[in-house]
Amino acid sequence: MNMERPRAFISFRMEDHWARDFLKERARNAQNQVEFIDYSIQDPFDSSWKKQCKRRISETKGTIVLIGATTYQSEPVEWEIRETLEQGHQLFGIQVNDGETHPIPNGLPPESVIRWDFTQISSWLSTWV
Repeated sequence: MNMERPRAFISFRMEDHWARDFLKERARNAQNQVEFIDYSIQDPFDSSWKKQCKRRISETKGTIVLIGATTYQSEPVEWEIRETLEQGHQLFGIQVNDGETHPIPNGLPPESVIRWDFTQISSWLSTWV
């Protein structure tokens, strides 16, 4: 598959969609080399959703997990983390609320979680290019 720019899958709870939007906008303004995609749950979390999500993850270099207050309770987020690891892709998490540390979803290594700092985010993403 020929990809012009590396892609990153964004995993998040819908209540944290603002963080996804902010990340995408900030990356666009910084002319980041990584393209962001996600598969927001509009449909039920079922085998059809999993099949489509698996395909989207396969088209990326890795997954960014946006960690908010309830992310650790999300079955789809945990599934996306497992799928990313099964596909051998990159993975890291971002604590989205400044000054707050939320529980980390199962499967996401604690050493792969950073604070919301776009310089550090860009640095980690630059290794995906």
